[in-house]
Amino acid sequence: MTVAPPPVNNEKLSSLKEQVRAIEGTSSHGLDATNLCLVPDIILPADFKVPKFEKYKGSSCPRVHLAMYCRKMTSFINQDKILVHCFQDSLTGAALSWYVNLESAYVKTWMDLAETFIRQYQYNEDMAPNRS
Repeated sequence: MTVAPPPVNNEKLSSLKEQVRAIEGTSSHGLDATNLCLVPDIILPADFKVPKFEKYKGSSCPRVHLAMYCRKMTSFINQDKILVHCFQDSLTGAALSWYVNLESAYVKTWMDLAETFIRQYQYNEDMAPNRS
């Protein structure tokens, strides 16, 4: 005696397929580590140590911060991925939140990041008193 399988509930099947697609498309609430990294394919030298930076809060001259950052990163000045990756260590508060929310599609090079940073904090330069 052969028993026929129960009838397929197409609505339930469609719902399950949609749920599987949603799970496969994103990981736990968009927290996939690769998507959270601005430079996911970076390879740091084995002996690399992040320099100590004065932390930028978003309330001073962005050009001065970039200059001081680059001076501390002189050994890696021609390695865009390291410059972009380590820049987060020179930020705090609102400036760090700004960095974390950048999309990797728009930041491919150090120049992209530096120009975006200047645009974001340009108002600090514009508001500074002119002493000339």
